[in-house]
Amino acid sequence: SSLAQAPALRRAARPAAPAAMSEDATRSLMAEGAAAVQGTMASLKKGRTKGDLDRAKDYIKGFAMSDEVPEDSPIKQALRCFLKWGLKPLIMVIMFYVWVCKQLYKVYLMLPMNLARMVFGVGLCFFGGVYFTALAAAEAAINIGGKDLLEHLNTVYTEMLVAAEASEKDDKVDADNDKIADVDQMTFNQLMSHKAYVTMAAVSDPMKLQKALVALSTMWMSVLATLKLEFAKTVALAIGIANQLSLPACRFFGPPLAMLMGKDLNHWVQTIITVTIKVACVIVATYVQAYISAFYSGLRGGKLFGESLFNIMSERGWLEKLPDCIVAKPFDANESYLDEVIAYPLAAVGFYCQVQSQFTIMHPFDWFLLPLTVFEWVLRYQVWT
Repeated sequence: SSLAQAPALRRAARPAAPAAMSEDATRSLMAEGAAAVQGTMASLKKGRTKGDLDRAKDYIKGFAMSDEVPEDSPIKQALRCFLKWGLKPLIMVIMFYVWVCKQLYKVYLMLPMNLARMVFGVGLCFFGGVYFTALAAAEAAINIGGKDLLEHLNTVYTEMLVAAEASEKDDKVDADNDKIADVDQMTFNQLMSHKAYVTMAAVSDPMKLQKALVALSTMWMSVLATLKLEFAKTVALAIGIANQLSLPACRFFGPPLAMLMGKDLNHWVQTIITVTIKVACVIVATYVQAYISAFYSGLRGGKLFGESLFNIMSERGWLEKLPDCIVAKPFDANESYLDEVIAYPLAAVGFYCQVQSQFTIMHPFDWFLLPLTVFEWVLRYQVWT
Protein backbone atom coordinates (compact mmCIF):
# COMPACT_ATOMS: atom_id res chain seq x y z
CA SER A 1 0.00 0.00 0.00
CA SER A 2 2.89 2.31 0.76
CA LEU A 3 4.33 1.73 -2.70
CA ALA A 4 0.98 2.54 -4.23
CA GLN A 5 0.78 5.79 -2.27
CA ALA A 6 4.31 7.00 -3.29
CA PRO A 7 3.37 8.69 -6.62
CA ALA A 8 0.58 10.51 -4.89
CA LEU A 9 2.89 11.70 -2.15
CA ARG A 10 5.44 12.93 -4.75
CA ARG A 11 2.75 14.86 -6.59
CA ALA A 12 1.67 16.43 -3.32
CA ALA A 13 5.27 17.42 -2.46
CA ARG A 14 5.80 19.33 -5.74
CA PRO A 15 5.78 23.15 -5.38
CA ALA A 16 2.87 24.94 -6.88
CA ALA A 17 3.55 26.71 -10.19
CA PRO A 18 4.01 30.44 -9.80
CA ALA A 19 1.16 32.61 -10.81
CA ALA A 20 1.55 34.54 -14.04
CA MET A 21 3.15 38.02 -13.49
CA SER A 22 0.91 40.89 -14.34
CA GLU A 23 1.82 43.31 -17.12
CA ASP A 24 2.17 46.27 -14.69
CA ALA A 25 4.60 44.35 -12.49
CA THR A 26 6.74 43.44 -15.52
CA ARG A 27 6.93 47.06 -16.66
CA SER A 28 7.83 48.19 -13.15
CA LEU A 29 10.64 45.65 -12.92
CA MET A 30 12.05 46.67 -16.31
CA ALA A 31 11.95 50.33 -15.30
CA GLU A 32 13.85 49.60 -12.11
CA GLY A 33 16.50 47.69 -14.08
CA ALA A 34 16.93 50.55 -16.58
CA ALA A 35 17.27 53.05 -13.75
CA ALA A 36 19.94 50.87 -12.10
CA VAL A 37 21.91 50.67 -15.37
CA GLN A 38 21.69 54.44 -15.87
CA GLY A 39 22.90 55.02 -12.30
CA THR A 40 25.88 52.71 -12.85
CA MET A 41 26.84 54.50 -16.10
CA ALA A 42 26.55 57.89 -14.40
CA SER A 43 28.82 56.74 -11.58
CA LEU A 44 31.35 55.51 -14.14
CA LYS A 45 31.27 58.85 -15.95
CA LYS A 46 31.98 60.63 -12.69
CA GLY A 47 35.08 58.44 -12.18
CA ARG A 48 38.63 59.01 -13.57
CA THR A 49 38.73 58.82 -17.36
CA LYS A 50 42.32 60.05 -17.97
CA GLY A 51 45.56 58.22 -17.42
CA ASP A 52 48.41 59.40 -15.22
CA LEU A 53 50.39 60.80 -18.18
CA ASP A 54 47.46 62.92 -19.43
CA ARG A 55 46.75 64.13 -15.91
CA ALA A 56 50.41 65.12 -15.46
CA LYS A 57 50.34 67.05 -18.77
CA ASP A 58 47.18 68.90 -17.71
CA TYR A 59 48.75 69.73 -14.35
CA ILE A 60 51.92 71.15 -15.89
CA LYS A 61 49.92 73.07 -18.50
CA GLY A 62 47.62 74.52 -15.88
CA PHE A 63 50.54 75.46 -13.64
CA ALA A 64 52.37 77.19 -16.49
CA MET A 65 49.28 79.17 -17.53
CA SER A 66 48.13 80.07 -14.04
CA ASP A 67 48.83 83.32 -12.23
CA GLU A 68 49.70 81.64 -8.94
CA VAL A 69 53.41 82.27 -9.51
CA PRO A 70 53.90 85.83 -10.79
CA GLU A 71 56.92 86.95 -12.74
CA ASP A 72 58.41 88.74 -9.71
CA SER A 73 57.87 85.88 -7.28
CA PRO A 74 60.71 84.94 -4.90
CA ILE A 75 61.04 81.56 -6.62
CA LYS A 76 61.70 83.07 -10.02
CA GLN A 77 63.93 85.78 -8.58
CA ALA A 78 66.06 83.14 -6.87
CA LEU A 79 66.16 81.10 -10.08
CA ARG A 80 67.24 84.14 -12.10
CA CYS A 81 69.96 84.87 -9.52
CA PHE A 82 71.22 81.29 -9.73
CA LEU A 83 71.20 81.32 -13.52
CA LYS A 84 73.05 84.64 -13.60
CA TRP A 85 75.67 84.19 -10.85
CA GLY A 86 75.84 80.41 -10.44
CA LEU A 87 75.10 78.76 -13.74
CA LYS A 88 76.82 81.25 -16.03
CA PRO A 89 80.28 80.87 -14.42
CA LEU A 90 79.87 77.11 -14.59
CA ILE A 91 78.91 77.34 -18.25
CA MET A 92 81.94 79.56 -18.89
CA VAL A 93 84.25 76.98 -17.30
CA ILE A 94 82.65 74.22 -19.38
CA MET A 95 82.96 76.34 -22.52
CA PHE A 96 86.65 76.92 -21.74
CA TYR A 97 87.30 73.18 -21.52
CA VAL A 98 85.24 72.62 -24.67
CA TRP A 99 87.44 75.18 -26.42
CA VAL A 100 90.57 73.42 -25.13
CA CYS A 101 89.24 70.09 -26.38
CA LYS A 102 88.51 71.64 -29.78
CA GLN A 103 92.05 72.97 -30.03
CA LEU A 104 93.50 69.63 -28.98
CA TYR A 105 91.32 67.90 -31.53
CA LYS A 106 92.59 70.28 -34.23
CA VAL A 107 96.15 69.50 -33.19
CA TYR A 108 95.30 65.80 -33.28
CA LEU A 109 94.00 66.14 -36.84
CA MET A 110 97.12 68.04 -37.87
CA LEU A 111 99.51 65.55 -36.31
CA PRO A 112 100.50 62.40 -38.16
CA MET A 113 98.73 59.33 -36.82
CA ASN A 114 101.94 57.77 -35.52
CA LEU A 115 102.90 60.95 -33.65
CA ALA A 116 99.44 61.16 -32.08
CA ARG A 117 99.75 57.52 -31.00
CA MET A 118 103.09 58.32 -29.39
CA VAL A 119 101.56 61.17 -27.36
CA PHE A 120 98.65 58.98 -26.31
CA GLY A 121 101.04 56.17 -25.37
CA VAL A 122 103.07 58.43 -23.09
CA GLY A 123 99.84 59.62 -21.43
CA LEU A 124 98.82 56.03 -20.80
CA CYS A 125 102.22 55.19 -19.32
CA PHE A 126 102.22 57.99 -16.76
CA PHE A 127 98.51 58.61 -16.01
CA GLY A 128 96.65 55.41 -16.90
CA GLY A 129 96.35 54.06 -13.35
CA VAL A 130 94.48 57.16 -12.19
CA TYR A 131 91.70 56.55 -14.69
CA PHE A 132 91.31 52.79 -14.36
CA THR A 133 87.49 52.97 -14.49
CA ALA A 134 87.52 55.18 -17.58
CA LEU A 135 90.04 52.86 -19.27
CA ALA A 136 87.85 49.85 -18.54
CA ALA A 137 84.82 51.74 -19.85
CA ALA A 138 86.71 52.68 -23.03
CA GLU A 139 87.75 49.07 -23.61
CA ALA A 140 84.17 47.88 -23.08
CA ALA A 141 82.75 50.59 -25.34
CA ILE A 142 85.22 49.73 -28.13
CA ASN A 143 84.38 46.04 -27.87
CA ILE A 144 80.62 46.73 -27.84
CA GLY A 145 80.30 49.64 -30.26
CA GLY A 146 83.56 50.00 -32.14
CA LYS A 147 83.31 52.26 -35.16
CA ASP A 148 79.62 53.00 -34.56
CA LEU A 149 80.57 54.73 -31.30
CA LEU A 150 82.66 57.37 -33.09
CA GLU A 151 79.95 57.87 -35.71
CA HIS A 152 77.24 58.47 -33.09
CA LEU A 153 79.47 60.80 -31.09
CA ASN A 154 80.25 62.78 -34.23
CA THR A 155 76.53 63.08 -35.00
CA VAL A 156 75.70 64.42 -31.55
CA TYR A 157 78.71 66.76 -31.56
CA THR A 158 77.82 68.18 -34.99
CA GLU A 159 74.21 68.86 -34.00
CA MET A 160 75.35 70.49 -30.75
CA LEU A 161 77.63 72.84 -32.69
CA VAL A 162 74.79 73.78 -35.04
CA ALA A 163 72.43 74.46 -32.13
CA ALA A 164 75.06 76.50 -30.28
CA GLU A 165 75.75 78.61 -33.38
CA ALA A 166 72.02 79.23 -33.87
CA SER A 167 71.66 80.27 -30.23
CA GLU A 168 74.59 82.72 -30.52
CA LYS A 169 73.05 84.32 -33.60
CA ASP A 170 69.68 84.56 -31.86
CA ASP A 171 71.26 86.41 -28.92
CA LYS A 172 72.12 89.29 -31.29
CA VAL A 173 68.69 89.63 -32.92
CA ASP A 174 66.97 93.02 -32.41
CA ALA A 175 63.72 92.77 -34.37
CA ASP A 176 62.15 95.96 -32.98
CA ASN A 177 65.34 98.04 -33.54
CA ASP A 178 65.40 99.49 -30.02
CA LYS A 179 69.13 98.71 -29.63
CA ILE A 180 68.31 96.06 -27.02
CA ALA A 181 68.52 92.38 -27.86
CA ASP A 182 65.15 90.67 -27.92
CA VAL A 183 66.31 87.94 -25.54
CA ASP A 184 67.11 90.57 -22.91
CA GLN A 185 63.51 91.76 -22.98
CA MET A 186 61.90 88.36 -22.53
CA THR A 187 60.55 86.93 -19.32
CA PHE A 188 61.98 83.72 -17.94
CA ASN A 189 59.20 81.55 -19.38
CA GLN A 190 59.40 83.26 -22.74
CA LEU A 191 63.19 82.90 -22.86
CA MET A 192 63.10 79.18 -22.07
CA SER A 193 60.41 78.54 -24.68
CA HIS A 194 62.21 80.68 -27.25
CA LYS A 195 65.58 78.99 -26.76
CA ALA A 196 63.96 75.57 -26.96
CA TYR A 197 62.32 76.60 -30.25
CA VAL A 198 65.61 77.95 -31.69
CA THR A 199 67.50 74.80 -30.70
CA MET A 200 64.88 72.47 -32.13
CA ALA A 201 64.67 74.46 -35.36
CA ALA A 202 68.44 74.31 -35.80
CA VAL A 203 68.53 70.50 -35.77
CA SER A 204 68.24 69.46 -39.41
CA ASP A 205 67.66 65.72 -38.92
CA PRO A 206 65.95 64.94 -35.60
CA MET A 207 65.58 61.22 -36.38
CA LYS A 208 69.30 60.83 -36.96
CA LEU A 209 70.03 62.64 -33.69
CA GLN A 210 67.46 60.51 -31.88
CA LYS A 211 68.98 57.28 -33.21
CA ALA A 212 72.46 58.42 -32.18
CA LEU A 213 71.30 59.34 -28.66
CA VAL A 214 69.45 56.05 -28.24
CA ALA A 215 72.49 54.09 -29.45
CA LEU A 216 74.81 56.00 -27.09
CA SER A 217 72.48 55.54 -24.12
CA THR A 218 72.17 51.82 -24.86
CA MET A 219 75.94 51.50 -25.12
CA TRP A 220 76.37 53.46 -21.88
CA MET A 221 74.04 51.11 -20.03
CA SER A 222 75.88 48.11 -21.45
CA VAL A 223 79.23 49.52 -20.35
CA LEU A 224 77.89 50.23 -16.86
CA ALA A 225 76.50 46.71 -16.62
CA THR A 226 79.88 45.27 -17.61
CA LEU A 227 81.76 47.42 -15.11
CA LYS A 228 79.28 46.65 -12.34
CA LEU A 229 79.77 42.95 -12.95
CA GLU A 230 83.55 43.28 -12.75
CA PHE A 231 83.28 45.44 -9.63
CA ALA A 232 80.92 42.90 -8.07
CA LYS A 233 83.56 40.21 -8.59
CA THR A 234 86.17 42.39 -6.93
CA VAL A 235 83.89 43.17 -3.99
CA ALA A 236 82.93 39.50 -3.62
CA LEU A 237 86.59 38.48 -3.43
CA ALA A 238 87.30 41.28 -0.95
CA ILE A 239 84.38 40.22 1.27
CA GLY A 240 85.53 36.60 1.08
CA ILE A 241 89.00 37.60 2.24
CA ALA A 242 87.45 39.69 5.02
CA ASN A 243 85.41 36.71 6.22
CA GLN A 244 88.58 34.63 6.45
CA LEU A 245 90.32 37.36 8.45
CA SER A 246 87.42 38.11 10.82
CA LEU A 247 88.19 35.37 13.37
CA PRO A 248 91.93 36.16 13.71
CA ALA A 249 91.11 39.87 13.89
CA CYS A 250 88.52 39.27 16.66
CA ARG A 251 91.04 37.21 18.62
CA PHE A 252 93.73 39.87 18.29
CA PHE A 253 91.70 43.09 18.59
CA GLY A 254 88.74 41.76 20.59
CA PRO A 255 90.15 41.88 24.17
CA PRO A 256 91.53 45.44 24.08
CA LEU A 257 88.47 46.75 22.23
CA ALA A 258 86.15 45.03 24.74
CA MET A 259 88.00 46.74 27.58
CA LEU A 260 87.59 50.10 25.89
CA MET A 261 83.89 49.62 25.07
CA GLY A 262 82.88 48.39 28.54
CA LYS A 263 80.25 45.88 29.56
CA ASP A 264 77.29 47.86 28.22
CA LEU A 265 78.72 48.04 24.68
CA ASN A 266 80.56 44.75 24.68
CA HIS A 267 78.13 43.25 22.13
CA TRP A 268 79.30 45.80 19.52
CA VAL A 269 82.91 44.56 19.50
CA GLN A 270 82.46 41.82 16.90
CA THR A 271 80.38 44.05 14.60
CA ILE A 272 82.92 46.88 14.68
CA ILE A 273 85.83 44.54 13.93
CA THR A 274 84.12 42.67 11.07
CA VAL A 275 82.81 45.85 9.41
CA THR A 276 86.23 47.49 9.68
CA ILE A 277 87.91 44.45 8.14
CA LYS A 278 85.44 44.38 5.24
CA VAL A 279 85.81 48.10 4.50
CA ALA A 280 89.60 47.79 4.64
CA CYS A 281 89.53 44.80 2.26
CA VAL A 282 87.36 46.68 -0.25
CA ILE A 283 89.71 49.69 -0.11
CA VAL A 284 92.73 47.44 -0.59
CA ALA A 285 90.99 45.71 -3.50
CA THR A 286 90.38 49.11 -5.09
CA TYR A 287 94.06 50.01 -4.75
CA VAL A 288 95.04 46.63 -6.14
CA GLN A 289 92.81 47.33 -9.13
CA ALA A 290 94.56 50.68 -9.56
CA TYR A 291 97.94 48.90 -9.52
CA ILE A 292 96.73 46.39 -12.10
CA SER A 293 95.40 49.19 -14.31
CA ALA A 294 98.64 51.14 -13.96
CA PHE A 295 100.65 48.10 -15.00
CA TYR A 296 98.33 47.43 -17.94
CA SER A 297 98.28 51.07 -19.09
CA GLY A 298 102.07 51.23 -18.82
CA LEU A 299 102.48 48.18 -21.04
CA ARG A 300 99.91 49.33 -23.57
CA GLY A 301 101.21 52.89 -23.66
CA GLY A 302 104.80 51.70 -24.05
CA LYS A 303 103.83 49.41 -26.93
CA LEU A 304 101.98 52.26 -28.66
CA PHE A 305 104.96 54.57 -28.25
CA GLY A 306 107.52 52.01 -29.43
CA GLU A 307 105.57 50.85 -32.47
CA SER A 308 104.72 54.40 -33.55
CA LEU A 309 108.30 55.58 -33.09
CA PHE A 310 109.69 52.85 -35.30
CA ASN A 311 106.97 53.44 -37.88
CA ILE A 312 108.11 57.06 -38.14
CA MET A 313 111.76 56.04 -38.32
CA SER A 314 110.99 53.48 -41.01
CA GLU A 315 108.93 55.96 -43.07
CA ARG A 316 111.73 58.54 -43.00
CA GLY A 317 114.50 56.04 -43.71
CA TRP A 318 116.32 56.55 -40.42
CA LEU A 319 116.53 52.82 -39.70
CA GLU A 320 118.59 52.22 -42.82
CA LYS A 321 121.22 54.59 -41.50
CA LEU A 322 121.71 52.68 -38.24
CA PRO A 323 124.58 50.16 -37.94
CA ASP A 324 123.94 46.57 -38.91
CA CYS A 325 124.65 45.44 -35.37
CA ILE A 326 121.52 47.33 -34.25
CA VAL A 327 119.22 46.95 -37.24
CA ALA A 328 119.49 44.07 -39.68
CA LYS A 329 119.36 45.07 -43.34
CA PRO A 330 116.87 45.05 -44.94
CA PHE A 331 114.70 46.02 -41.96
CA ASP A 332 111.71 43.75 -41.28
CA ALA A 333 109.30 44.94 -38.62
CA ASN A 334 107.95 41.41 -38.07
CA GLU A 335 111.39 40.11 -37.06
CA SER A 336 112.55 43.17 -35.13
CA TYR A 337 112.39 43.48 -31.35
CA LEU A 338 113.66 47.05 -31.11
CA ASP A 339 110.22 48.46 -30.36
CA GLU A 340 109.97 46.16 -27.33
CA VAL A 341 113.41 47.36 -26.20
CA ILE A 342 111.94 50.87 -25.98
CA ALA A 343 108.39 49.91 -24.92
CA TYR A 344 109.13 47.87 -21.80
CA PRO A 345 111.59 50.29 -20.14
CA LEU A 346 109.15 53.15 -20.80
CA ALA A 347 106.32 51.08 -19.31
CA ALA A 348 108.45 50.36 -16.23
CA VAL A 349 109.27 54.06 -15.78
CA GLY A 350 105.61 55.05 -16.17
CA PHE A 351 104.44 52.40 -13.69
CA TYR A 352 107.10 53.46 -11.17
CA CYS A 353 106.11 57.14 -11.47
CA GLN A 354 102.44 56.32 -10.94
CA VAL A 355 103.18 54.25 -7.85
CA GLN A 356 105.51 56.91 -6.44
CA SER A 357 102.88 59.62 -6.92
CA GLN A 358 100.18 57.41 -5.31
CA PHE A 359 98.09 57.68 -8.47
CA THR A 360 97.81 61.45 -8.35
CA ILE A 361 98.40 63.81 -11.24
CA MET A 362 101.15 66.36 -10.95
CA HIS A 363 100.61 70.05 -11.61
CA PRO A 364 99.88 71.52 -14.21
CA PHE A 365 98.61 68.36 -15.88
CA ASP A 366 95.82 68.10 -13.29
CA TRP A 367 94.21 71.27 -14.69
CA PHE A 368 94.24 70.02 -18.27
CA LEU A 369 92.94 66.60 -17.26
CA LEU A 370 90.22 67.95 -14.95
CA PRO A 371 87.31 67.00 -17.30
CA LEU A 372 88.65 63.45 -17.51
CA THR A 373 89.02 63.37 -13.71
CA VAL A 374 85.40 64.48 -13.26
CA PHE A 375 84.26 61.83 -15.74
CA GLU A 376 86.28 59.19 -13.86
CA TRP A 377 84.65 59.99 -10.51
CA VAL A 378 81.15 60.17 -12.00
CA LEU A 379 81.76 56.78 -13.58
CA ARG A 380 83.03 55.36 -10.30
CA TYR A 381 79.96 56.65 -8.48
CA GLN A 382 77.61 55.05 -10.98
CA VAL A 383 79.50 51.75 -10.92
CA TRP A 384 79.98 51.51 -7.15
CA THR A 385 76.48 52.58 -6.11
